[in-house]
Amino acid sequence: MLIHTLALTSYRNYEETTVSFGPKVNVFVGENAQGKTNLLEAIYVVALAKSHRTPKDKELIGFDQPFARIHTEGQVRTGEIELDLILSGKGKKGKINGLEQRRLSDYVGTLNVVMFAPEDLDLVKGSPQVRRRFIDMELGQISPVYLHELSLYGKILKQRNVLLKDMQQKRSNEFTMLDVLTDQLIEKAAFIVKKRAEFIVQLEKWAIPIHESISRGKELLNFVTSHRLRYQTWEI
Repeated sequence: MLIHTLALTSYRNYEETTVSFGPKVNVFVGENAQGKTNLLEAIYVVALAKSHRTPKDKELIGFDQPFARIHTEGQVRTGEIELDLILSGKGKKGKINGLEQRRLSDYVGTLNVVMFAPEDLDLVKGSPQVRRRFIDMELGQISPVYLHELSLYGKILKQRNVLLKDMQQKRSNEFTMLDVLTDQLIEKAAFIVKKRAEFIVQLEKWAIPIHESISRGKELLNFVTSHRLRYQTWEI
């Protein structure tokens, strides 16, 4: 997608602003702490409905404001398109060409983005949680089914944890319900782990020749694995 304009309302340090983009390379120039990174982040957020800098949506909303809005207009293969993302204390709403999407998984993937930032070093140096989040972000852009299953996994996990806490405090004795939730959790987890492993295998195939070219054939890239099982699952 080619972005033509980006409009922000009550987003971080921007009360109201609209930025127009050229058809080729665009460069933001300005003093420190003036909002250059916030503009890049806004593009990322309007595409993925999540920030790469913080998991808390309230940090994206301007001080003492009820909501933040990101609007972008651009062009995809099928023609012109408009995206709207509303962030508030009640949650997030995504619109495509003015039509609100029932699920965010139907919204995410309309605009595909790739961001390179200093914190990307955490993919190598950071914890497995960082790598899992990266994979989930990338798979979520290209597979609405994966994003939906990941969302269901989170909901089931939360329900199961609440039930376990109630049982521990002897407020519940629902062993049958626990078995049902456990079976559902296993089913979703197996799907997610399989898709993550397949993604890593494909990513390695793409990355190896690129790294070999950059290193002039002196280095061979390898994604270190912790397990070699049927689907080659990694510590991700």
